[in-house]
Amino acid sequence: MDAREAQQALEQVAHRRQQAIDAGTAPWSARAVWSICSSALALGVLTDADMIWLWVVLMFMGVGAAWQRGVRLKATRASGRWQAALVATFVAAAAADVLVQAVVRGLQWPLPNTIGAIGAVLVVVSLARPVQARMAASLRP
Repeated sequence: MDAREAQQALEQVAHRRQQAIDAGTAPWSARAVWSICSSALALGVLTDADMIWLWVVLMFMGVGAAWQRGVRLKATRASGRWQAALVATFVAAAAADVLVQAVVRGLQWPLPNTIGAIGAVLVVVSLARPVQARMAASLRP
């Protein structure tokens, strides 16, 4: 291997390393947010339709598809504070679901679980996604 080939190999390794860092510290894509939100909405709709078993089947299919595609977790972990903040946003989404359901049930509107899920989706989009993006940015070297 001559000096030029060695330099090209080093540049290629550096480029791949940067790609791995970028991929591991990227915020959720619109596709990932859609997946989370559609799952929450499906849970609400299927609960209102008394078909919770179908949601479980859909979740197993999703896990199976992710497993088959070889999805791997990042090797680096965020700080405990960022992880706690992200968990807190999902707790807030669950609380929003319960609170919206209580209001909807009090007003005697139909589909309280579906409307509650819409409230949870709004919290995920407005709160959880920005927190996750900042958490991912904190992982950059």
